[in-house]
Amino acid sequence: MVRSPVRVVCAALLFALAFAPSLHAQQGDEGVHPVPEEDYGKWESLGQVALSPDGTWLAATISRVDMDPELRIRPVANPDSVVVVPNGGGAEYTDDGRYLLFRIGVGEEEREALGRRNEPVRNAMGILDLATGERTEVPAVASYGASPDGRFVVMRQYAPGGDRESRGVDLVVHEFATGVRVPFGGVAEYAWQDDANRLALLIDAEGKTGNGVMLWDAETGRIRAIHTDAARFSRLEWRDDSGDLAFMEEIAGDALGEEAWADTTWAVHVVRGADSESPARLTLDTKVDGVPDAYRIAQWGGIDWSEDGTRMGIELKRRVAADACESDADEEETEAEAGQDAADCEDEPEDDLTVEIWHADDIDIVPTQKVRANGERRATESALWHIDTGRVVKLEDDLTESVSVVEGADFAVGTDETPYDRERMFGPAYRDVYVVDVETGEKERVLERKEYFFGASTGGSYLFWFEDDHYWTYDVASGETVNITAGLDGVFVDVDDDHTVEQKPPFRYAGWLEDDAAVLIYDKHDVWRVAPDGSGGERVTDGAADNVRYRWTRIDPDRPFISGPTPIDPDAEQWFTIYDDWREMWGYARADALGDEVEMLAFEEARVSNLDRAANADVFMWRVGSFEDSPDVFVGEADLRGTQITRTNPFQRDYAWGRAELVEYTNEWGDRLQGSLYYPAGYTEGEQYPMITYIYEIRSNAVRSYQVPDEESYYNMQDWVQDGYFVFQPDIVYQDRDPGVSAVVNIEPAVQAVLDLGIGVDPDALGLIGHSWGGYQTTFFVTQSDLFAAAVAGAPLTNMFSMYLSIYWNTGGTDARIFEISQGRLEVPFWEDEEAYHRNSPVFHIENMNTPLLMAQGTEDGAVDFNQGVEFFNAARRADKDFVFLVYNDENHGFTKDANQLDYHRRINEWFGHYLKGDPPPDWITRGVPYLEQPGGRR
Repeated sequence: MVRSPVRVVCAALLFALAFAPSLHAQQGDEGVHPVPEEDYGKWESLGQVALSPDGTWLAATISRVDMDPELRIRPVANPDSVVVVPNGGGAEYTDDGRYLLFRIGVGEEEREALGRRNEPVRNAMGILDLATGERTEVPAVASYGASPDGRFVVMRQYAPGGDRESRGVDLVVHEFATGVRVPFGGVAEYAWQDDANRLALLIDAEGKTGNGVMLWDAETGRIRAIHTDAARFSRLEWRDDSGDLAFMEEIAGDALGEEAWADTTWAVHVVRGADSESPARLTLDTKVDGVPDAYRIAQWGGIDWSEDGTRMGIELKRRVAADACESDADEEETEAEAGQDAADCEDEPEDDLTVEIWHADDIDIVPTQKVRANGERRATESALWHIDTGRVVKLEDDLTESVSVVEGADFAVGTDETPYDRERMFGPAYRDVYVVDVETGEKERVLERKEYFFGASTGGSYLFWFEDDHYWTYDVASGETVNITAGLDGVFVDVDDDHTVEQKPPFRYAGWLEDDAAVLIYDKHDVWRVAPDGSGGERVTDGAADNVRYRWTRIDPDRPFISGPTPIDPDAEQWFTIYDDWREMWGYARADALGDEVEMLAFEEARVSNLDRAANADVFMWRVGSFEDSPDVFVGEADLRGTQITRTNPFQRDYAWGRAELVEYTNEWGDRLQGSLYYPAGYTEGEQYPMITYIYEIRSNAVRSYQVPDEESYYNMQDWVQDGYFVFQPDIVYQDRDPGVSAVVNIEPAVQAVLDLGIGVDPDALGLIGHSWGGYQTTFFVTQSDLFAAAVAGAPLTNMFSMYLSIYWNTGGTDARIFEISQGRLEVPFWEDEEAYHRNSPVFHIENMNTPLLMAQGTEDGAVDFNQGVEFFNAARRADKDFVFLVYNDENHGFTKDANQLDYHRRINEWFGHYLKGDPPPDWITRGVPYLEQPGGRR
């Protein structure tokens, strides 16, 4: 353990030494020259940010294009002073706010050197005393976790090399005040008891010697055994705010006096008052009442305490008899050690037999089943253990294939999709809903054929779903069904959604109030408080008049990112995200209580996001960024009038930079739309510039997005801006059965609107580019119009007939479903509307293509079948068109190999450089490259 004084550096001096003597870039205050590609490597992105419990310190992880990150730690009161930790990250404060714990990683060069020597990479842990500035570095720490009161930290060491049967590693508990360290060996899992300095330790040693669960009292230093045995243990879990502890133990079948099995079962142990002098242990095994014959308790899926500690969720799985197959004991132990259920045994296939049987009646086709195979092998059935009465109630079965227990209620909610399996093959997924009695397991079907089913209310009084453009509830006690939004003047369905589905999607909901008094639901702009019995509702925000969208958000340092099962307190202060989708303004608003006046706070033509509060103080942090200004963190009080704390990319002002604006246009159908327009770096009024148009679907919302220049990001808007291009991203909306035609209807007037601005876009130097769906629209457009001088299409669909009949190999699903009800928007199979498929297929209009087109695709593309590119290549070649096909072997839908990312980036720039700027073309553009001169041919 190394102690060193903390390194505190004046921010201005730090940046002067590292980069340039400047602060954050501001629009209109930039340098003269664009960013050269060799300078891309230092560009920064803001990562994880942690605010101390008292709101006085901020730690931010900064990543760079060159891969070496930094952790920057600043006092909020003096943000120009900074503690810099090279390769740092994982910042975590102790709950008392005294110490900051962080990871100290290994730089890229050192990692590569260690790899060449076949030596392991080992991170260190840092401890910064925020009161004294003293810094401690502990080598070789794999992970760490502080005690609830912040007095101790657990430091988990790395596992030794070599073959091992156990999961246990050395672990050290460090006391901050004294520096005393207490070591433990063979620890696989650990867990601090809430609000107490007691540490539960799960021991998993070689040979199973000494295995079990121990409890160490950090105050007294006393350690005692909770349970030991020569077995594997797992899933150590305290019940919240209690002294009850649970864990699982691997049990051999013959240990229970049972028939020998080919798989492994587990027991669940609950220790009441594990922190007391007289704990009581209760055990669940396969002999307990309610565990069905030939079922085992599965480790996969774990255990789940109820809040009151009377019940525990467990997972069951059908057993495999030993005589069903040959089983290797060592292999079985390895599976259990990895936390996986043993696969069901089947007859061994013939060695050379590779046949798969695909049947037209398969609900999920074999490729889908193969993708899901590991999950299916591990599939379990949920059950409840009633701990004190010693009974198990099985909840899931063939009827209720998915069950959710409602906390505090006497029922669970089960769903069953099987009655609608054939509809799901090519249409929406529907389900029947059951109420399951958690005491008996009895099931009652209460709802049928629901598409948007949201489960039970947090209090367990209602079931909740969306149907026929309205929200509905089912009163579990009375059985009454009510349309709760029928009498309200809001529109709760997204009527602008242009997918070809019968039920347009709802705007969703925020959550339930305490005691199920109301549910907060959304319309396009506002939040509504609606009574679940259908007696009425009211808007609690007023965004529609100003086209501002309000969405409720939980600002709580201990919260999950979604509201989850936690009810909303209507008397507490309420926070809302706000967004204007026409002006692209973002921010936050608050009210003292639900229904009180809503005050708009931060609201800017920028991305304002990630609002959070310090754990023990009314201090808030949030991020602000835009195309011109990289995201940074601000800290302030509840009025969100704060101080900028982080300073990312301060050197940006030394370079020329572009600016962003919104461009309005009207498509041929009369729809009023927008697009994001980025000006070239160093733009000079009166000069002419080429423009690249990048397309997908809705892209105007990118106007406030900052993009780091990066050569490995091959569709990098900032790179094109720095290379002297305007970059335009128009919105595209769709009409049924015309996805390609829709693109033309939107793109042509969008580009014309930019030309009409008179800002210097050269009408003879326009380029079009897109990937996947954007690649399809690019390929289709250039067969319909000569607007663009050159185009680039990555992984495009080219033949809607053959693509409809293809498989989305990444998931194993059929493209037919995507075509009919999802992105394809073609609504029906091709034999019901051949003209629509023909009309929207680029390959059938190849004779009209006069625009030079560069296409790129990976041979292992699991989203758009590689043959889509091959078909278009063959057609373009036969039609004698100006076309180049870049084939990246062994790449999927997006390219992941660094060399291929850089290559594609370079070729895009060369393609547009030649056709839009007049640069001399390389040979690969003008004449192609013989295979033996290509990388593959030279190997």
